[in-house]
Amino acid sequence: MAQFVNGYIKDLSAVKDNVKLRVRVLRAWMQPVYGKPHVINMELILADEQAITNFCFKQNKRIQGQIRMKQVDTFKHQIEEGKAVTISRYVLGEIQPRYRMVKNGLRLSFLANTIVEKCNDFTGSMHCFDFRPFKTITNLQVEEDGQFDVIGRVIACDDLDCYDKNGKAGKKKPITLIDAENIEMRCTLWGAFAQQFSDFLQKCDDHSNIIAVLNLAMMKMWDSKMGVQNGYNATRLFLFNGKDEITASEFKDVEEFRQGMLATKVDEMSENTANRISTASRNSTKEDFTTSATMRHIVELLDVPQGNPSVIVGTVCAINEEEGWWYLGCGKCKKKVVKASDIVDVESETPGKQVGGPTEWYCTKCLVVVQSLKSVFRLQVRVQDATGTCSLSLFNDEVQAIADRSAYQLCDKYGKTDSEFVPPEITKIVGTKFAFKVFMDKFNATKLLPVFNVLRMSADPAIIESLHAAENTSQAGGQRSYKWLCTSCLTICKFCSSSNVTIVTYATKILELESQTDDNTTPTNADKSDGISGLTVIPMAYTSTRHLHNTHSLTNLHNMEVDKPPERLDESQENTNGVRYTMALHKWIPEPTQCLNCS
Repeated sequence: MAQFVNGYIKDLSAVKDNVKLRVRVLRAWMQPVYGKPHVINMELILADEQAITNFCFKQNKRIQGQIRMKQVDTFKHQIEEGKAVTISRYVLGEIQPRYRMVKNGLRLSFLANTIVEKCNDFTGSMHCFDFRPFKTITNLQVEEDGQFDVIGRVIACDDLDCYDKNGKAGKKKPITLIDAENIEMRCTLWGAFAQQFSDFLQKCDDHSNIIAVLNLAMMKMWDSKMGVQNGYNATRLFLFNGKDEITASEFKDVEEFRQGMLATKVDEMSENTANRISTASRNSTKEDFTTSATMRHIVELLDVPQGNPSVIVGTVCAINEEEGWWYLGCGKCKKKVVKASDIVDVESETPGKQVGGPTEWYCTKCLVVVQSLKSVFRLQVRVQDATGTCSLSLFNDEVQAIADRSAYQLCDKYGKTDSEFVPPEITKIVGTKFAFKVFMDKFNATKLLPVFNVLRMSADPAIIESLHAAENTSQAGGQRSYKWLCTSCLTICKFCSSSNVTIVTYATKILELESQTDDNTTPTNADKSDGISGLTVIPMAYTSTRHLHNTHSLTNLHNMEVDKPPERLDESQENTNGVRYTMALHKWIPEPTQCLNCS
């Protein structure tokens, strides 16, 4: 009779199954048999204590195991994840490549008389990681069977994509990893793994040093590039903040990777990584508000050309609930989708032929029936400052940063039936002061009530304070000087051409006066003065038809040095000394009487 001999997984073969194995149970899960859902077996991933110092697939140290359903109750208390055991008296079978989860083509199957004993002197590690270099994956053109481990630093990630495909909800989180050899590789996390990574981002304060370990990952070709993703079974995701030492002995090899990462990574790369990972970090960048756009008040926004960004500071005073807070978008481009049955193919030989069925959705941007859907935030709010109110549209990234949840999660929590209900995770912004970077696009410009799109927003007190400080600095040193435009000769008046002018708009704004006529002919200078008594000059910062209608006739004034008007005056009101003043940017300035160019 053959005797049992101690050995390793690499010693096993179809004719040599008398090896007594010392293994650790890495993974154990219940799985129905394909085509026989009523038969549920226990599947195992086992690893021995033989360490592999050099990367080589043929030197296997893992093997797949199986306990059939009728024997699960016998062994389930002895075979638990993390336990080290000795196994003898088993059989070895062959696994077809499509069913292999490890490189080993053999499967260890338990018998009714299989012997399982506790192993107290097991020297192998807890997880028995066998990390695969990225270049052995990215250089491939055909996907390989089996699952393996990868480790890398996260250098970029996309937004959490909560989609709906064929009526089934799902989550996806694409990230980019870089290994010790500076090879980048795409990694896609699905389902619970995608949510696990997103939750970790919220808790981790340093996005530039995140280390990800994907245990038992699988290959996936995407856009002609080979990458990895989590498998259907057995995969585990471990995430670490790389700035902190990893002291747990079970992650000794992860700590070695971290030490190597810190030794080679430069600060500039670290800063770039944080920006690529965290969209929210861009929203709170001080320079994006203070240097890339002009600080304005709400009352001035309508005078800004379409597409030009402006920065305002205001308080959210209300949410327009009638506009809703989310919509169903295309999983590829996020454009709002419509029922495919509502789209008619006008080129079809059959008049009125629909492009899709009643349960399908159509994207008017991609021009296809979409394969996946995504719940997307879109919120319209009213914002107020000292000069007035305006409507702003907040999109997915901004609202998600506020709610700290995706649109899909909030829809799942509160339901999708009542479109006018706004979750409290969103309504909490009412009463909060923000700095907004806004612009007007062509679509919103056609609306009866203008709506501005938000590019960036921040409630950071330091940013808001710096914007107020910048505004106060520009007003320091006394009253501002303004250029004035004559509505008769359409030139800048000579008496105010000083070099310290700080606020000026384009003289072409005067062309808006054409809208006062009833025909399409260009009005003469005389026509442009109709309805306005006397010669009128207006400040350039307020040159528009709206402000021209409110401009009063002027009294004689040649000396610009006049007394300060009373605190409580209407928009244009005469002082006791007969001098008229105009409110420009919340400061009273004296109105000149005549233009020296045409007088």
